[in-house]
Order: sequence, then C-alpha cells, then structure tokens
Amino acid sequence: MEKISIKDITEAAGGKLYYGNEEDAEKVYLSGIDIDSGVIKENSLFVCIKGERTNGHKFAKYAFAAGAAAALISEDIGCENVPEGKFCIMVDDTIKAMQKAAMWYRRKFDIPVVGVTGSVGKTTTKEMIACALSSDRKVLKTYGNKNSQLGVALMMFELDSSYEAAVIEMGISENDEMDRLTNIALPSVCVVTNIGVSHIANLGSRENIRREKLRIAEGMKDEGGVLCVCGNDDMLRMVTDYENLGLTKKTTDKLKRSEIVMYGSDECCRYRAYNVSFGEEKTEFDMDIAGKEVLHVELGLSGIHNVHNAAAALAAADILGADVKAAATELSKYRPMAMRGQEYSVSGAAVIDDTYNASPDSIKSALNVLWDRKADGKRYAVLADILELGEMSDELHRELGKYIASEYKKGRKTDVLVTVGKQAGILASEAEKEAGITVKKFDDRESAVKYIKANLAAGDIAVIKGSRGMKMDEVVKALI
Repeated sequence: MEKISIKDITEAAGGKLYYGNEEDAEKVYLSGIDIDSGVIKENSLFVCIKGERTNGHKFAKYAFAAGAAAALISEDIGCENVPEGKFCIMVDDTIKAMQKAAMWYRRKFDIPVVGVTGSVGKTTTKEMIACALSSDRKVLKTYGNKNSQLGVALMMFELDSSYEAAVIEMGISENDEMDRLTNIALPSVCVVTNIGVSHIANLGSRENIRREKLRIAEGMKDEGGVLCVCGNDDMLRMVTDYENLGLTKKTTDKLKRSEIVMYGSDECCRYRAYNVSFGEEKTEFDMDIAGKEVLHVELGLSGIHNVHNAAAALAAADILGADVKAAATELSKYRPMAMRGQEYSVSGAAVIDDTYNASPDSIKSALNVLWDRKADGKRYAVLADILELGEMSDELHRELGKYIASEYKKGRKTDVLVTVGKQAGILASEAEKEAGITVKKFDDRESAVKYIKANLAAGDIAVIKGSRGMKMDEVVKALI
C-alpha cells in the first residue's frame, strides 16, 4: 500500500475523526488495512465489521494492543478501549465506507486491471490470467477469499506503484452487487467464464444471473474496454446480441462502446483452442491467437474447462500486449491450487481432489475430467450434496443424475458412483437407472471412505467433489 495518512482515509471514507488528535492524523501513515485483529500489522487500520454472528467492534481493543494505529467504526467502542495516540474513524457503515475509500485509492494507479467473474471457474481463471501476465510484468492478484463486497475493496489497498497490472476476482450472490465491485476495480478487460445456476435461488434464473454478471462491463472505461466471454457457454455466446438480452441500460450503453471477444474451443471463438488431447496429468492443445498466430500449449492439469480457462488467460495476455509465447510458457508451469483439481496417487490409483466447493456446473466439469482422462481401470465419481440451491435442490440433483446416465450411454462411462448425503442420494437414484453404473449411497463420509479404500485399485481414477460444507476434503485426506 502506498503512503496514506489517517486524515486521508478519513476523508476518502466519508467519515469523521471520533477519537484522536486531528493534527496528528495528518502525520500518522498507515501500513495496511485488515478486518482480522489476530493478524493485524503495526500501524494498520482495523475495520470493525458487524456480522450476523460477531461484531468486530468487540475486537478493536485487541487490534490496538497488536499495534493497529486506527479503527474504522460505526458505533462507539468506549474511550477505555482506545489507547492514547490511537485513532477511531466513525462512519455510518464500515463496508460501504471501505468501498468508497477503495474507489478513491484505486484511482491513484493508471494500470490495466482484468476483472474476472462467472458462475464457476473464477478463481482458477484468475490464477491462470495472473500467471500468463506475470511473464513480463509484476501482477497483483486476488488472494484468499477477497472477491466479495468488502474483499474487492481490501484488495485495492494491496496496490502500490511497483505493480504493472492486476487481476481481480469478483463474486456476487445477489442483485445489484456487481456494479459496486466493478466501479471499485475499474477493469480494462472483463472476463466472464460461464453462466450457471450458482445462486439461482437468489437471482431466480440464468438470464438474471447473466444480466448481473455482465454488469462487470459497467466499470470499464468508456473507450477501449474489452469484454471476454466463453464462447462455449450457451448464455454467453449470445452476448453479441446484447441489446436484446434484457441487460441494464448502463451495461448495454457500455457494450456499445466496447469490444466483445470470445474465447474457448467453439468455432465462434476468436481465441480458440483445438486439437485438444488429454493425458495423465497433462493436457495439450493448439491455440489460435485471434488469427495472428498459432501456439502449441501444454497444461499440467486436466479438463476441457481448464483448456477454456487457459484460453481466457492467453486472450487477456494478448489484449494487454504481453508476449503470448512467453505467457504460454508460464501457463505450462501452472499447477492447480489446493482442493481445486490436485491429483494424488493412492496405491496406483489417481485421486483428483476437487473438493473446495461445488455447484451443478462445476460437478459437470469434474465429471468431464473423469471421462476425458485415460484410465486402465475403473472410473469413480465420488460426489456429495450441493448446498444452497434452495427450492431447486431436488430438481438440480436429479438433473445431474440424468446427465451421468445419458453420458454413460454415449460411452462416457462412470463405472462407480459413490454419493454422500441425502441430496446426492437423489442424484444417485437417477443415475442408477442406467444399469451399467455401480451406485453406492452413503449418509456419512466415513462409510464412503471405507468402501473406497476396500475397492479402489491400481489403474483406477477417482474424482472427489462436493459443497464445502460437506467436507469432502476429509475423504481425500483419509485416502492419501
């Protein structure tokens, strides 16, 4: 973070100095901003967040004791909790105040920003784009889970004059959230990975999800902005007809002044991957860079969705003027993050840990990895409940079961389907109608582990996935 004073942040956040000397507020400079009193740095700003379960104002005294210079508050924390020489900045809402301050701070830097959103694949795509761009410049990228209303704001304060680009992930779950995020980050290039059914319980339909995701374009500059969408997604393939998609007027007006490009493996894509082949822990393909050149690309991970993610990364690199050959070389070194496709060998069987989280769309991506990979033995799909689907949960789980059965008939075989949880059991019951699939339904992880350990053999491949709350990473740990 660049040098900003207590006075600077007070004015930028639209607050007032509640505790502390005003003259000193001009002379004390912040070293960082955080919401966790347990990791707060010396001379940083502690932001007090009022959540459903905890109230950050209760932890301000601990933040001060750890060295924080100031606290951003929306309620009085008491003079006894504010040591001499420290400061408190009072605002109406600490999250909105941080967003306002982040907008001010972001505008200090004239660097390209790539904004990444989508129903699934945001984090991996963000990582790949940052990897590709790092071939010739210093890149800031979203880390941890800082892709939310507060997280994106906090990420802005990680910027300093040494960075030459940034890749910022933006996640939403409600209407009218994206416009705030994109106006904080001001992306030059916007990447939308897909339009699935994550958060459909809140947003109502895929059309609504598309409308909200595409609002990321509203933060682009009026001239020269580029929207990159995956041409393999049925909802995004239609974006060139943006005036007839029910988008907001602001989105439509911005797209009129912007460039729209497609990436992926479909014929419609300007940045197109083709001749894709899947090997053990490696994927190869040729990549058409907007008709200018063709690269041969190797990835150290599986799945057609990761081919599309890599295509997005190379598209962003080319648009921002990076050397795409060097970018492709960097991508070949990329390895999946924890619980996002990591592969382990268990007694000669390949176990793929994709347990970070799950949605119907990401389950399909994981299944495609299972089906596309070469395997001498059986293919195991180990799936747990997908949570937070609301009233559509039964229907969406049932559809996944039908998907597994229909793909089996096409020769994309799941030999053994192991499920954990009641909702995944609905999925299993549908898949079980296809006689060739061995189905094992369990209520708990321990029983599933016992079965897998007793049956998984050398040459087999198993993909393990479920919602974060189902803790399927513990199944992986038990196996390895």
